[in-house]
Amino acid sequence: MIRVAFFAAFPFHVPILLPVQTALLGRAETLLADDRRGVEAFRPHVLVMASFSSLEFFRVRLPEAYIVNIRHGMIGKGGLRRLPRRTAARRFDAIAVGDQARIDDFERSGARPETFWETGYPHLDPLFRRGPAPSLPLDGSRSTLLYAPTWNLGLTSATMLGDRLIQLVRARAPDINVVIKPHPVIGDWRPKWMARWRRMAAEHRGVLLVEDTHADIVPYLLASDVLLSDASSVIFEFLALDRPIILLTNPRHTADPAWRRDDIVWTWRDLADELYDPDELPAAVERALREPEARRDRRTAYARDLFGPFTDGCNAERVANRIVEAAESRKQGGHAPDVHALPFASRWGDVRERVRDHPIVRRLVLGPLEGVRLNTRAWRQTRT
Repeated sequence: MIRVAFFAAFPFHVPILLPVQTALLGRAETLLADDRRGVEAFRPHVLVMASFSSLEFFRVRLPEAYIVNIRHGMIGKGGLRRLPRRTAARRFDAIAVGDQARIDDFERSGARPETFWETGYPHLDPLFRRGPAPSLPLDGSRSTLLYAPTWNLGLTSATMLGDRLIQLVRARAPDINVVIKPHPVIGDWRPKWMARWRRMAAEHRGVLLVEDTHADIVPYLLASDVLLSDASSVIFEFLALDRPIILLTNPRHTADPAWRRDDIVWTWRDLADELYDPDELPAAVERALREPEARRDRRTAYARDLFGPFTDGCNAERVANRIVEAAESRKQGGHAPDVHALPFASRWGDVRERVRDHPIVRRLVLGPLEGVRLNTRAWRQTRT
């Protein structure tokens, strides 16, 4: 039987990979793990990942494996351009996509795979199927707003709203439920933000903080009537539901290293009610509840561009079918990828990657350094 491994570099990758593993039930021997050595020992014919993390490690140790990326988000924030220039660190055999814009992004970034699988995005299937909203510890008779901020200091709305989040959201909608679902990275990088939101959830009825920042966001999307965000990939996932979106734009966004002028998170902001001042939030929440059909034409147009024909809720099955084809070919001695890894460079790159992704390093070193970098870039902008 063919062997297919799923590598979860971070806990939030598990719910992204799991639907495809489930779709392979009875068709392949599978392994879903966060242990790189375990994946290596499994010797898969196909390895499925949700990011570039550890790609070069597996290229060196599993040179015959067909390696696939099914993506963990709808935007990249320039991450592709920061990858090492070695093909072993940036070239997958296949990447699952659903739109031409993502294909163009990979090609512009010099990270084009051997092939693109036009299958759609498996983690969005429950949204396209309009699955039932999960039961939450909130009053189900009330409307619910999902607050899903990103983590980048120059892009996030968390620093703009501070302690006033609930006050502003409920100023004109006093009965609305509020679910706070932080970006997965926030749990590692921003303990003070988590402490603030924890106090809000304790002090206000109808406020739920998702403490596990790596939890699957899809159930909370299904349970929400309105999304409040800033520059997060969740904006485009919520498009699958055609519900109102409010975006709060950080005034320092162009100084953030992750800002890219041509990214859809900036060029498509007319899909939402975009705000620049937190004090405008009460009126925006009121408008979203009163006129949920507003901007529907823009949301529909962008959803068509982003999801294409892959909105039937069967993306996981499409990816699984392609995996089986690739695994059968590789099992029968099909052509292995022409990607040559440099042993020393790959070992050094792996060490840097492992250190960078460690939670303690993120919290105590990279988080504070990000603030210094943002302040420096913002200062330089004022000088030019």
